[in-house]
Amino acid sequence: MSLKWLGDLITANGFTHTLFISLAVIGMVLAAIIWIIEFSGHTISRKGIVKNNVKWNATTIAIIAISAAVYIVGRPVQFQFIPGIGGFNPTLALAPILSILLGLPGAIGVTFSMPIGDAISGSLTVGSLAGWLSHTYVTWLAYKMVRGANFKKFTNVASYYLWAIIIGPIIHAIIIPGFLDLTHVVPPAVAWAGVTSSILINHMLTAAVVSAILVPILYPIVKNRGLYWKDRYQANQDLDADEISAEL
Repeated sequence: MSLKWLGDLITANGFTHTLFISLAVIGMVLAAIIWIIEFSGHTISRKGIVKNNVKWNATTIAIIAISAAVYIVGRPVQFQFIPGIGGFNPTLALAPILSILLGLPGAIGVTFSMPIGDAISGSLTVGSLAGWLSHTYVTWLAYKMVRGANFKKFTNVASYYLWAIIIGPIIHAIIIPGFLDLTHVVPPAVAWAGVTSSILINHMLTAAVVSAILVPILYPIVKNRGLYWKDRYQANQDLDADEISAEL
């Protein structure tokens, strides 16, 4: 099987390279639109754009702050593959976990911790913009598309691994390398080979294992303390009767 398309991608030649750059830009624009909608008090659902029912109170702010703090504190703990670019960082696997347990506040905390953490560490760069918007697809997609955090239900597990472990990371692994390539922060070969590999290891392979361990442990704790987001506000997820009864 010919892998010429891959060679064209990492050497900045031909249609494949242009296509992936375009997909990266489109993904960033869509991410910005998603957050504009959410912060306006609405969300995207099967019924269109509806109220997200999020109450902005002390609990919501605390959840955002704690989610962001966990992600910021853990990010420096990594084994570098490419100096200053990426490496193995187990903390990144927490992104979808916090999102399915804590909902929109958890997704906001993780996603917006990217530029905040970079600013605090003095490493804020043009790449921070891509990291911030690109994280939308491993946080917001988990919050919106995963049916529930009760992993005793097969449908919950299946939807989690589909959206949070496969689809989200793949989009993530297109946007960041695409933006780094477009802005010439790193050579195309580094962006599409090194950075992509790092993202998939952290957000796909590591997350698959970590989620299987942590979600069954954390879900009962979060639910018993009244912090599980689907108990706090049903954000028009169009849950069926079986799903609702399973979460009660």
